[in-house]
This record gives sequence, structure tokens and C-alpha cells, in this order.
Amino acid sequence: MIRHYLAAAASAALLLSACATTGAAPASQREAAAGDIITPAAIEAHIRFLADDLLEGRDTGTRGYDIAARYVESHFRLLGLEPGASDGSYHEPVPLQNMVADASAARLTIDGEALEHGTDFIISAHATRDQSAVTAEAVFAGYGIVAPGLGFDSYDGIDVEGRIVVVLAGAPGGLPSDVSAHLSNNRTKAEFAAARGASGVIVIMADGLTRFPFSRLAAMAANPRPSMTVAAAASPASIEVSAVVGTAGAERLFAVSGRDFSQIVEAAQAGEPLESFALNATAGMAQATTREPVASANVIGVLPGSDPALSAETVVVTAHLDHIGICQPMADNSICNGALDNASGTAAMLESARALVQGPRPARTVVFIALTAEEKGLLGSAHVAANPTPAMGRMVANINLDMPVMLYEFNDVIAFGAEHSSLGPVASEAVARAGVTLSPDPIPDQSLFVRSDHYNFVREGVPSVFLMTGFSSPDPEDDEGQAFLRFLGGNYHAPGDDLSQPLRFDQGAKFALINYEIIRAVANASETPRWNDDSFFAH
Repeated sequence: MIRHYLAAAASAALLLSACATTGAAPASQREAAAGDIITPAAIEAHIRFLADDLLEGRDTGTRGYDIAARYVESHFRLLGLEPGASDGSYHEPVPLQNMVADASAARLTIDGEALEHGTDFIISAHATRDQSAVTAEAVFAGYGIVAPGLGFDSYDGIDVEGRIVVVLAGAPGGLPSDVSAHLSNNRTKAEFAAARGASGVIVIMADGLTRFPFSRLAAMAANPRPSMTVAAAASPASIEVSAVVGTAGAERLFAVSGRDFSQIVEAAQAGEPLESFALNATAGMAQATTREPVASANVIGVLPGSDPALSAETVVVTAHLDHIGICQPMADNSICNGALDNASGTAAMLESARALVQGPRPARTVVFIALTAEEKGLLGSAHVAANPTPAMGRMVANINLDMPVMLYEFNDVIAFGAEHSSLGPVASEAVARAGVTLSPDPIPDQSLFVRSDHYNFVREGVPSVFLMTGFSSPDPEDDEGQAFLRFLGGNYHAPGDDLSQPLRFDQGAKFALINYEIIRAVANASETPRWNDDSFFAH
């Protein structure tokens, strides 16, 4: 492990020295040089260190994560990247907190009749309120979404000011996978409700409508564990209490409404429009939350742009550094090392930075961020996207590197977000140069668009792209997603995601080179990245 680390450091130092003395190379030579710089050996060196047992899975707030953060800082320094944190260092603290909802204080009543916590409902911990309660009329608002351009406004014709909004989990069928994932997000639903004055939200996880059943959530709530959050990722503070109910709880809510809840479910399953209406019931909800702060930081390095007119615009490159730590206490192996998730993406980011440093300085400033708390709910990215440091300038694009499944030779990639902005053609050209193709999302039911850090930059209005290794491979045993799905169903978030896997470091280098080409092209483009006029996220 140490030999690999020292070899990577020495190689970087020699290459930096060569860059300083040889000057700029022609474009064709630069491309060849990038391929020489971003090597399988360099990718392997980073992964061997970051996924070593010494770091104990890099869990947020632990010594293992802090060691990883210092490792990234050392490489930023070696490359000559400037510190990008608010205090002039490389480490930007993220104000994280662990929360636990007090089950004994959780309450949900319907017209004065109490439901059973853990059986009929689950009350969520509140990000800002230690205690809160609300009693108000309940109003059903369909899926609780607002997307006029797509013909949806669940709040059209109903008044929810001061009321408790009841909504179905999920989104209508027939939507693009990324739009559906965004509208299905409970935080999004809470924001829509809060914007219309609601004081509480109840989300229905109905049987037959969600792939994650309420019974599974209830089983987890029986032995509550702390959840982590940050203000930028939390539901609006104006929502006093939030709850989740299953089918049984929903039937109680609808009992006096004059509507049969099973018919609501059937209409949703059939893709029929859902009517919003008052439930003719008064709901009472209460919660109490205990919390404690968690210390962890994003690591930020800055490569200043060379063009005086464009250097204030920044291309933000992200990769989450954290993983889930000591995840399965077992005698033989208790550490979830996160070799692929996401030591591989961090390695690709570091090598992309090295290739950029050794070529001509890009026109725009490029900011590299190793993010904390992605595994806790994309929290490090939520904070920095909503609260960019002064050194981050005006963010115009985000390129996110997360979990290339480098276990097979991939022939294609999925570029999440590319079709929504001018980053799409740039990504397409970079992918083509690498000899691979672009494919649509092969597993839209997994809602991957909202499960990686680029999503928080999209929420802040920044065009973003996130590449995923695709399902096509020349090896029949790995083709049609077999290798990718074997990983998701096996070593993903398990102790097996370690260095014992048959890691294809050559494929990690190929993935890094594709992303480098995208970063370089965006940073040097004459026009500022922009949303496409017909993109849902442009509005």
C-alpha cells in the first residue's frame, strides 16, 4: 500500500516538473499525453490506499474518513491546486448532525383516534425542531407534484394553507426516469407543499405502488438508528411534522372522505389523473427529535482559469470520498471498504486533475471537490452546492464521478443529465473519442438520477452530467448488464467491495480519461454551459 502511494506521489512530482519545463504541446500530443498520464497503475495506486482496511470504510465523521481527506489534500497540494475552503484551507466543514426521532413522542391521530406508531405510521425526525406538533384539516393532493410543463399540478383548485397535505409516494407513469425520480423525492414533495402554506405532510407508501414497502420501513423503525442530515438537504422548516403511512393508515385517513382508497390506488396503477380533495378529517401529528453534531469536511482544490473573461466561471468536478464504514460485524470481515463505491471515482477525479494540470491551463476555473456524507443522503454536495465557497466563483457546470463498476470491459456509458443541457454534445464527443457509445438509463426503476451528488447541483440550477459504466461488454458473461447487476446484487455496500475483487484498472483509466475529456472541453468552450430550452430542469 505505502509503495503504491509513494510511487504515485513520485510520478506526479516528476510529471509536474516536466510540465513546467517543456511548455504547451499541440492538441494531438495533449490527448496522447493525457492517456499516458491517466494510467491503470495510477488508478490502482489511489484505490489501494483509499480502500485499505486502515481506513475502516471511510465512514463520515470517523478517523478513517479524515485520513482519506488528508490523502486527497496531499495530492491537491502536490498538483499545485489552490485551497478552496472559506478559511483558506482545503477542508470546508459541513454542518452535519445525527438525528433520532423519539418513538415515545410520535403521534398521529385522525379525528382524535390514535394510530399505532410503527404499525400504522412512522414519524420522521425533524432537521431543525426538537419538538413540534400540528393539528389541522387533512387534504389529499394526489402525488403532491407541480410540473405545469408536463401537465401536472396537484394543488390546482385546492387550498392547503395551514393544513396537512396527504400525498402518494412516487410519481405518475410515463415520465422520463430522471424527471420521475426528482418528482418522487419526498424532499421535493415537501417543498411543493411548504410553498403553498402546508404545515404538515403525510406520504402514503401504498401496496402495489412502491417498490420499497411500508412494512420494510416499519421493521427498520422498530430499532431506530440515527439518520444524518444537513440544513441544505432537509425538508422546509415550515413543515412542522412529516409522517409516512402504509395502506392501513391510508385507509383510516380516507374512511370519512367518501372516497375508497383502493380506488385511488387502482387509478394510480392505471395511470389515470388523480383528483385532489379534502379528506373531511382532522389529523394531529407530533414529533420529538434528539440530535448531535457530526464533524466532517469536503476537500476542495482549485485550478484557476487562464482566461480573464472566463475564469470567474467554474466547472465543478465532484466525487464522494466517504463510504459506509464498519457495516456488517462478522468475524472474518466487518469493513465495507468501498473500492468501487467510491474509491474508484475519487481516483478518476485525482487523475483527471493531474492531466489537466500538466496540459495548457483551461480557460475556466476548475474546482475539484472530494465530498463527504454522500452515503448519508448526498449531504456534502447539498451543502456545498447551496453554499459555494468564495473560491468556487460562479458555478456553470458539474461533472460528477461516482462508482464506475470497473469489473468488466465496458462498451457504453450512461450520461445522466446530458440530454438536458449543452453538456450533452460535449459528453457525446468525449465518449465517441474513447470508442464507446452512449446508452439510455437501463434501470430507471433504481432512480439513479437522484442518488448521486450531481443531483444537488441540478437542484441549484447548475447543468450537470454523471457517467455510469454501461451494460454492454464484448465478454458474453458480462454483456447485457450481467457484471453490473452481479455487483449491485452482491458486493455493493457489502464487505466484498474491496481489493479482492477482479478490478479492471485499465477500465478505471478509460473511465477517467472520458471524464477528463469532458472536463477539459467544458472548461475551454467558448459558450457558457446552458440548459436546453425544453429541459424540465431549466425551469
